[in-house]
Amino acid sequence: MGGQDLSDAIAMESEAAAGIDAAQAEQQSGRETLSLDLLRQAIEKERASLDLLEQSLEAVRLSFEQRRQALDQEAEILDQVMNESRKR
Repeated sequence: MGGQDLSDAIAMESEAAAGIDAAQAEQQSGRETLSLDLLRQAIEKERASLDLLEQSLEAVRLSFEQRRQALDQEAEILDQVMNESRKR
Protein backbone atom coordinates (compact mmCIF):
# COMPACT_ATOMS: atom_id res chain seq x y z
CA MET A 1 0.00 0.00 0.00
CA GLY A 2 1.16 3.48 -0.59
CA GLY A 3 1.79 5.49 -3.70
CA GLN A 4 -0.36 3.35 -5.97
CA ASP A 5 -3.31 3.48 -3.56
CA LEU A 6 -2.97 7.23 -3.36
CA SER A 7 -2.88 7.49 -7.17
CA ASP A 8 -5.93 5.24 -7.41
CA ALA A 9 -7.78 7.33 -4.83
CA ILE A 10 -7.00 10.53 -6.69
CA ALA A 11 -8.17 8.96 -9.95
CA MET A 12 -11.42 7.82 -8.31
CA GLU A 13 -11.95 11.30 -6.88
CA SER A 14 -11.50 12.77 -10.35
CA GLU A 15 -13.93 10.24 -11.83
CA ALA A 16 -16.46 11.06 -9.11
CA ALA A 17 -16.19 14.77 -9.87
CA ALA A 18 -16.65 14.06 -13.57
CA GLY A 19 -19.69 11.95 -12.72
CA ILE A 20 -21.22 14.80 -10.75
CA ASP A 21 -20.61 17.17 -13.65
CA ALA A 22 -22.21 14.69 -16.05
CA ALA A 23 -25.18 14.23 -13.73
CA GLN A 24 -25.72 17.97 -13.55
CA ALA A 25 -25.58 18.23 -17.35
CA GLU A 26 -28.07 15.36 -17.71
CA GLN A 27 -30.39 16.92 -15.17
CA GLN A 28 -30.34 20.22 -17.04
CA SER A 29 -31.20 18.39 -20.25
CA GLY A 30 -34.23 16.83 -18.56
CA ARG A 31 -32.89 13.27 -18.21
CA GLU A 32 -33.32 13.03 -14.45
CA THR A 33 -33.21 9.21 -14.17
CA LEU A 34 -29.81 9.08 -15.81
CA SER A 35 -28.54 11.95 -13.66
CA LEU A 36 -29.60 10.12 -10.48
CA ASP A 37 -27.72 7.01 -11.59
CA LEU A 38 -24.65 9.11 -12.37
CA LEU A 39 -24.85 10.76 -8.95
CA ARG A 40 -25.12 7.36 -7.24
CA GLN A 41 -22.06 6.12 -9.15
CA ALA A 42 -20.16 9.28 -8.21
CA ILE A 43 -21.00 8.76 -4.54
CA GLU A 44 -19.82 5.15 -4.70
CA LYS A 45 -16.54 6.20 -6.32
CA GLU A 46 -16.09 8.91 -3.71
CA ARG A 47 -16.55 6.36 -0.91
CA ALA A 48 -14.12 3.95 -2.52
CA SER A 49 -11.63 6.80 -2.87
CA LEU A 50 -11.98 7.66 0.81
CA ASP A 51 -11.48 4.00 1.75
CA LEU A 52 -8.24 3.86 -0.25
CA LEU A 53 -7.01 7.10 1.30
CA GLU A 54 -7.80 5.76 4.76
CA GLN A 55 -5.87 2.56 4.03
CA SER A 56 -2.92 4.58 2.77
CA LEU A 57 -2.94 6.77 5.86
CA GLU A 58 -3.01 3.70 8.10
CA ALA A 59 -0.01 2.28 6.23
CA VAL A 60 1.86 5.56 6.73
CA ARG A 61 0.92 5.63 10.42
CA LEU A 62 2.23 2.09 10.89
CA SER A 63 5.42 3.00 9.05
CA PHE A 64 5.96 6.00 11.35
CA GLU A 65 5.38 3.84 14.41
CA GLN A 66 7.90 1.24 13.20
CA ARG A 67 10.44 3.97 12.48
CA ARG A 68 9.94 5.44 15.97
CA GLN A 69 10.54 2.01 17.51
CA ALA A 70 13.71 1.59 15.44
CA LEU A 71 14.94 5.02 16.55
CA ASP A 72 14.22 4.14 20.18
CA GLN A 73 16.28 0.95 19.80
CA GLU A 74 19.12 2.87 18.14
CA ALA A 75 19.10 5.43 20.96
CA GLU A 76 19.19 2.66 23.55
CA ILE A 77 22.16 1.00 21.83
CA LEU A 78 23.95 4.35 21.62
CA ASP A 79 23.37 4.95 25.33
CA GLN A 80 24.79 1.52 26.15
CA VAL A 81 27.86 2.10 23.99
CA MET A 82 28.43 5.51 25.55
CA ASN A 83 28.10 4.09 29.08
CA GLU A 84 30.56 1.32 28.26
CA SER A 85 33.07 3.76 26.79
CA ARG A 86 32.86 5.98 29.92
CA LYS A 87 33.65 3.00 32.15
CA ARG A 88 36.95 2.42 30.38
